[in-house]
Amino acid sequence: MDQKKRNTLLPLCFFLFLAAGALGLLFSPRQDYSEREKRYLAPAPDAGWDALLEGRTQRELEDWLSDHFPLRDFWVGVGAYLELAEGRNAQRAVYYGAEQHLFRAPARADGTQLVRNLERFDRFAEALDVPATLLAVPASGYINDALLPFGHGDYPDEAVYTAAAELRHVALLDPRDALAEANGTAEVYYRTDHHLTAWGSYALYSLLRQRRGLDAVPASAYAVTAYDGFCGTAWSAGGYWLVPPDSIELWDAGAPATVTVYDGNGEPEAHAGLFYPEHLEELDKYPAYLDGNHPLTEVENPEAEGGTLLILKDSYAHCLTAFLASDYRRIVMADLRYYRGSVSDLAREKGADELLLVYGTENLLTDTNSAWLR
Repeated sequence: MDQKKRNTLLPLCFFLFLAAGALGLLFSPRQDYSEREKRYLAPAPDAGWDALLEGRTQRELEDWLSDHFPLRDFWVGVGAYLELAEGRNAQRAVYYGAEQHLFRAPARADGTQLVRNLERFDRFAEALDVPATLLAVPASGYINDALLPFGHGDYPDEAVYTAAAELRHVALLDPRDALAEANGTAEVYYRTDHHLTAWGSYALYSLLRQRRGLDAVPASAYAVTAYDGFCGTAWSAGGYWLVPPDSIELWDAGAPATVTVYDGNGEPEAHAGLFYPEHLEELDKYPAYLDGNHPLTEVENPEAEGGTLLILKDSYAHCLTAFLASDYRRIVMADLRYYRGSVSDLAREKGADELLLVYGTENLLTDTNSAWLR
């Protein structure tokens, strides 16, 4: 091919590529939510005069084009594996570890928010004046450090346990040894998600029973059903679409429990049973436990021997509570990321006998919603 034809062909190919992209944007079906990435996509930009003059339209257009580009999932995956091949694994927000494990990179925190959170929890426990326990769940990368890539950042979990050990009104329950031991039998974390597996949550439940002077419930006491095709939050955030999905297990002790969820000013919704099987049809199957995140969730089991347990928590508590439901007549779970009522009033209204704080170490280091605790 002579130089003249090459000079014509290259601009033509570039023009055709741009034209194909423009046509794809025009005629591709619109999506508001990406199931793969578990997030809402950018809405169409505001084309009003005020937005144009302020430069907001241009910024919003850039976000919209990024989120709605044709074959976006494909290109996100190409970008992730390209950075992996370039040796940039340890610089990404999600690490690609050995044996196809995906890990969130360590939380970046200076410890200031951790101190605030622990102080607020301690003051609340003192005012509530019931037995209080903090169960801080370590990051999966901290427990599975042998699987991390070369050059990874350091997980700050050790600092969390050191600081939490100084609490005066909340007893720290350190699960690291129990999780490490259980990890030798079966995986305590999912490969594609930051949460504990049902086996990992069972290890925590056994530890909590031990703290209360009770024998562990044998694993054989549960009817265990496994479901394939679980792609967790690390899979969604990392773009490593070729990593095979996990299996998620539901461990059912047969407790006659009723779950009631409260969302804002809407009517409470009651549900028979601890598990929500409709979520097992989704990529992210973790909401099968207690229907996922809600401001307030109440679990009642009239056949249990224990009283009322108040749990302040993040989502690490969901699978764990499916085990705890066998021990308490009532479990009240408040998620401070969404709950804006008075937790003190809630505790008095429900007659809380015990307080359990269940948080991942990353949230203890970074989450600011303990400011709503009152």
